[in-house]
Amino acid sequence: MGVRRRGREYALQMLFAMDITEYQPDEVFAGYHAIQDLSRDAFFQARRLVDGIHGHLEEIDALLAKYVKNWKISRMAVVDRNLLRLGIYELKYLPEVPFPVILNEALDICRDFSEEDSSQFINGILDSAGRDLRPDEVGKRAAKKNKQEQPTE
Repeated sequence: MGVRRRGREYALQMLFAMDITEYQPDEVFAGYHAIQDLSRDAFFQARRLVDGIHGHLEEIDALLAKYVKNWKISRMAVVDRNLLRLGIYELKYLPEVPFPVILNEALDICRDFSEEDSSQFINGILDSAGRDLRPDEVGKRAAKKNKQEQPTE
């Protein structure tokens, strides 16, 4: 497993802990580091993600609320909520990470950490967010997919 993937998993676990305990990032980093045998590079990646999400949480949650019709963010499963925060943060603030990578990683992590049917929910929300936040990337992806699905004569 790569450093970025492991970092996303660590970040999800730290965000989960922050969400249910209301600890600040430094408290979670210290506790998490003390009880885990961590890859230093993955921990650095996780810390970067968690700090970014924490610093933009209100904006991220406002965007998330826009895409989750008929849902309250507070009523979502904690894992799903924080995985969506992670995905939206990457979409908005990390343009160097391609949209397909963000989506695929979120779905893979969702399958490992959440309920069986959560991946459809995560996919729908991040796809909608990607259309707004990365229209050029998502448009190219959709056009390429449609072209591949066209029957040849």
